[in-house]
Amino acid sequence: MVDDAVKKLPIKKTYRGKKMSKLIVGLTASLLASGLLGSSGQIVEPPTTNNAIVAQANEQTLIQQNRDLLLKNGQTAKNIAAKVGAPASKDAAPSGSNPLQVNQQLILQNRAIFTSIATKVGATVPSVAGPGAGDLAAENHKLLLGNRQIVRAIAEKLGVKLPAPPELSGSMVQKNNTLLQGNGKALAAIAAKVGATVAK
Repeated sequence: MVDDAVKKLPIKKTYRGKKMSKLIVGLTASLLASGLLGSSGQIVEPPTTNNAIVAQANEQTLIQQNRDLLLKNGQTAKNIAAKVGAPASKDAAPSGSNPLQVNQQLILQNRAIFTSIATKVGATVPSVAGPGAGDLAAENHKLLLGNRQIVRAIAEKLGVKLPAPPELSGSMVQKNNTLLQGNGKALAAIAAKVGATVAK
């Protein structure tokens, strides 16, 4: 009886060992399949950091693109103002270390020109929000929505038919980019109506 019990011990140990080996093999296969285990057997960290860096770089590129669009739209607005006889500020383009802050200053400069044009052609200037103290990208978004209202009011007064505003999606910076592109097209249509040059 004792001998039989003793003989069974190695069998249990072997069974457990085989079970553990299968678990290890299964786990290794899962890690390899998911890309979390390298060929050398080292655990590979997910590329979260790289993705974040790429996303940030794309965001910075969009912010710069937004600045370029603001400058272009502002120049087109100045050309329209000159054609209709509306006074327009000749302020130099703002500069600074914070690109979103610079963009906000450009948005406000453009708003002043849009408002001047609207007043000159007899368009009703809508009541729009001014700058706040929140997140800059979000505040810029609010300001750009206001600018779009003013530009569309000018177009309506001049009999320029504009398409429906584009749908906004993505991050605030992406939404702002869409708004600026839409405003650029609206300004181009207004410029064509009054015979002004569209900035390039």
